[in-house]
Amino acid sequence: MTADLTTATDPLAPPPRRRNRARWIAVAVVVVAAAVLAVLLRVAGSGGPSRPPTLENQLSDRIVAIMEQATPTDHHQHGHGSIGEVKGQVLCAAKTLGFEPAGAKTVAEVRIVYGYHLCAVVEPGRAWDFAQKLSGPMSVQLTEPPVVKVAEGGEGFQDRVREIIPPPYQEAALQELLDEDQMRDLRERFDKAFSKV
Repeated sequence: MTADLTTATDPLAPPPRRRNRARWIAVAVVVVAAAVLAVLLRVAGSGGPSRPPTLENQLSDRIVAIMEQATPTDHHQHGHGSIGEVKGQVLCAAKTLGFEPAGAKTVAEVRIVYGYHLCAVVEPGRAWDFAQKLSGPMSVQLTEPPVVKVAEGGEGFQDRVREIIPPPYQEAALQELLDEDQMRDLRERFDKAFSKV
């Protein structure tokens, strides 16, 4: 009689159960590493800045939406007189300096937002360094439609800032720039949009 060699087990081979467990551990390590990498990239800004949902951040997002949806005529009415004809997509970043009423707890309670903005126009042949840009202090009445006022640069700039920004926020409005995360996010959005025009 002959022995069936197909069912014989190798005494030196590890049990199949251990091999199965090692595979699951390897899969779990890969999944956890991928999740950690995704979180790190998000925090580092690769997917845009990770910002807490504070009232100030929500109001900044609202200003950005208003500015990015504005027509070329709207931009001129806001006070962006120095901008030429807008033929491309407008991308913006904004920072909230204050709002009225000061005790508001939700976006729905806010009537006016005071902030600082930077917008760039995405046009063919005009990379970031050469793009038309609009920046400076602004006030936005959250009415329907919103009423936007910007302080145009040049002679009399500080007086124009004082006309649209109340005293508690004027000093910040005259000095304020966007933070590094906001600038990085705007630049990345611009570069991505520019690559498609």
